[in-house]
Amino acid sequence: MRIIIFDTDILSMFAKAKALDVLFNLLKNFKLCITSRIKEELSAPLEYGYSFPQQIFDKFEVVVPTKEEHSEYENLEVLYPFLGKGELEAISIVKIRKCVFATNDSKAFEIALEQKTDVVNVHTILKALLERKILNKADLRNFIEKLELADNTKIKDVERIFE
Repeated sequence: MRIIIFDTDILSMFAKAKALDVLFNLLKNFKLCITSRIKEELSAPLEYGYSFPQQIFDKFEVVVPTKEEHSEYENLEVLYPFLGKGELEAISIVKIRKCVFATNDSKAFEIALEQKTDVVNVHTILKALLERKILNKADLRNFIEKLELADNTKIKDVERIFE
């Protein structure tokens, strides 16, 4: 079973909207994971009384880097010191294990592509919900609104999803 490693941003959005099951429904042929550093990032809101990270911890397996992946992490850290530790760890694991990285961070997305890894963003995920007929257009528009409202964000270029 192929692995998808999620970054903090997409999971936070889906967890806040209580929509993690949508990801599991869409990606039922994949093993959905986070890295140890991404778990650390997701733990911070718990200290401020937010409970949404616990939903993630209950459903997602934590992937711990091997020595080879840690070495790759250190190489990437030198090349991209401006990128977060969670993103760097995810990219290093994805690169070595040939799995998929899901991020909404545009810089992390760009670097994952540079590193010749498979990478998707929230647009890819939302478009797949439509293409696989998990949600119709009207339901997807409502779902996007739900995500935006729950995460207090705006998903850019939403119309691209419906093209």
